Amino acid sequence: MYRFEPPPTPQFGGGSEPVDPYAGPGPARSDRRPASARPRSTPAEPHPRAGTALILGILSVCGVAVLGPVAWAVAHLALREVDRSPSPTRGRRQLVVARALGVVGSVFLVLWVLAALVVLGLIGLADAVS
Repeated sequence: MYRFEPPPTPQFGGGSEPVDPYAGPGPARSDRRPASARPRSTPAEPHPRAGTALILGILSVCGVAVLGPVAWAVAHLALREVDRSPSPTRGRRQLVVARALGVVGSVFLVLWVLAALVVLGLIGLADAVS
């Protein structure tokens, strides 16, 4: 059976912890404020088309379904730019929401077109019968 033996007492250094050769220098903490209170070195800029895409997406869902594909395309292209940008950019969530709203608006547009075709077909049948 295994028997626990305490570690041997250090010969040098007076019992302090051994120095870790792989530990780098610690972070310089000249500023003692919490990380959330310290100013950022480079503030992230919002994407210029984030608001436009979001407004187009909201309008496409609220009744102007023709704007659905436009919102989808604007948001998709802006998301590509955000993902390829080397600097941090704000507004990615807005662009994702705008793209989703653009997809929903596009579905509404397709449903409106199908409904219009059905109504026109029914009107054509009614004229043919009478």
